[in-house]
Amino acid sequence: METVPTDYTQDEDTRLMLAVKAGDALAFEELMNRYQGKVLSMLIHFTESRQQAEELTQDIFMNIYKARGRYEPTAKFKTWLYKIVENRGLNFLRSRKRRPERLLNTSPPNDGGGAGGEENLLAQSGYLPARQYDRAEEREMVNLALRSLDPRYREAVLYHHIEGMDYSQIGQIMDLTPSAVKSLLHRARRRLAEILAPYMKEGKRPR
Repeated sequence: METVPTDYTQDEDTRLMLAVKAGDALAFEELMNRYQGKVLSMLIHFTESRQQAEELTQDIFMNIYKARGRYEPTAKFKTWLYKIVENRGLNFLRSRKRRPERLLNTSPPNDGGGAGGEENLLAQSGYLPARQYDRAEEREMVNLALRSLDPRYREAVLYHHIEGMDYSQIGQIMDLTPSAVKSLLHRARRRLAEILAPYMKEGKRPR
């Protein structure tokens, strides 16, 4: 049975990108308004540096605009964009020598990442705090724990809990089946629970 190609032009953001391809600068400005903050937020978690994340974000959108004439809607715009973000983030991690002491720096801000994501992660990690912590402290502890995860675990967690993507959407970006994404997230949550356990039980910062 022949598979009918998916028509991604029904996606509003994809139509905007096609308008960019046709030379509409205002359409590109609209896409940047919609996604620049989210891309920056994702890259902060990858790079652990707002400055590095800002540079990568600017570079990604600049390259997209320069290559607009070659754009083809092979997926929804959001999926296509986040695949680019994933590649740039992972390439950044591979190209630098990680310094463990940087994990103790001040946690990055939750820019454009969706309110409540970190608190939801605390609940889904399987632990509840033994005492009441303010939300700013909770976000800091979760961000420290996230930054100590394997990059693939971290990426899946960010897409699902911070960006609100479902298994299928994440799978398209990470080249995984929905069931593989579910398994990956399960392992990531278990690892987060291990990392956060000292904080939940005794108030100690994750290492």
